[in-house]
Amino acid sequence: MAAAARPAPLPPVGDVRHAGHVVLSTALGLVALGLVMVYSTSSALGAIEGTAHTGMLVRQLRWVVLGLGAAWIAAAVPLSWLRRAAVPAMVVASVLLALTLLLSPAVKGSRRWLYVAGLSIQASELLKLAVLLYLADRLARRDAAQAQGLNPRLLPVLAPVGIGLVLVLVEPDLGASLFIAAEAVVLLGLAGVRPTRVLPLLLAVVPSVLFFAYTRFPHVRNRLHLYTAGADPGTQVHEALVAIGSGGALGKGLGQGAQKLGYFSEAHNDFIFAVVGEELGFVGCAAVVLGYMALAWYGRRVAWGGRVLGSYALYLAAGATFIVTFQALINIAVVTATAPTKGVSLPFISTGGSNLLMACTCIGLVLNVARRAARVTEADGAPG
Repeated sequence: MAAAARPAPLPPVGDVRHAGHVVLSTALGLVALGLVMVYSTSSALGAIEGTAHTGMLVRQLRWVVLGLGAAWIAAAVPLSWLRRAAVPAMVVASVLLALTLLLSPAVKGSRRWLYVAGLSIQASELLKLAVLLYLADRLARRDAAQAQGLNPRLLPVLAPVGIGLVLVLVEPDLGASLFIAAEAVVLLGLAGVRPTRVLPLLLAVVPSVLFFAYTRFPHVRNRLHLYTAGADPGTQVHEALVAIGSGGALGKGLGQGAQKLGYFSEAHNDFIFAVVGEELGFVGCAAVVLGYMALAWYGRRVAWGGRVLGSYALYLAAGATFIVTFQALINIAVVTATAPTKGVSLPFISTGGSNLLMACTCIGLVLNVARRAARVTEADGAPG
């Protein structure tokens, strides 16, 4: 008879707690840098338009306060409450997506923002969190059922996620739908789902979605053509590369960048990394990249330490870390012409409320797992 597998050793208390502290301090550092860069960019826009340049900074400060509040709540709420909120979160996100398609005005051929009481809500950002809460709970339930010798079906678990993906794709927002699909695949992989169970579905769905988007949505077709043709002069990506290249090693100095003066739009949002490169140089860009790498590394350590709380905590922390760091990777890849143009914010640094709330909530979830895992390992006498 084969010997039973040994349970994985408990992580050191100090390791999990330290990882949580690094995640928090790194996120706060990126938020602070974001406020500085928003001020630098908004001052240039104010000079061009002849208006006060503090309005954008004040709005961003308000969102930062709300984001910190969201992070605090996400870090304090019991995990059992989060699990009970999984299905309602998916329902709310799906309803908001449907209302966005029905009620929001079309902007550049797409309907992505729902306007409520003077606030704009990007429901696809809420869906990222809803999918995380839902799949973390359902996959943890699947683990428990398998431990009892059962073999629950996977398709009913993925059906609500598929509905949300379709709603996002209809907006249309191909990038967000692929992002959420990648999030689901990562969580399924963590849950030990065999690639042979997912690969046929991906091979059937992804090419069909890409073909549909390419043939039906002109903006997708144009972006792919621009990407394959290279960064032509006058395009946003070309101007972003000029900004990064002109910054050199140390940059031109805070507030001294020229490319943000109307050479590319969304300098305060999607292309703010180019402003960092021009004004703070290679050193500034490297600091930002290292910040996200630290979030990925220490978020992974928190997720691994969260095993002492069960598989749900592992999925929750790992998925939250993935959402923030993968979005940062996409944004930086777009700005540096490594990926086709896609309107995606740089977490914690770009302006905007929905994305900042989402990123801060993800950090709060990681801190929640870190704090509770450290308590459990300390109570069980783990060294640290």
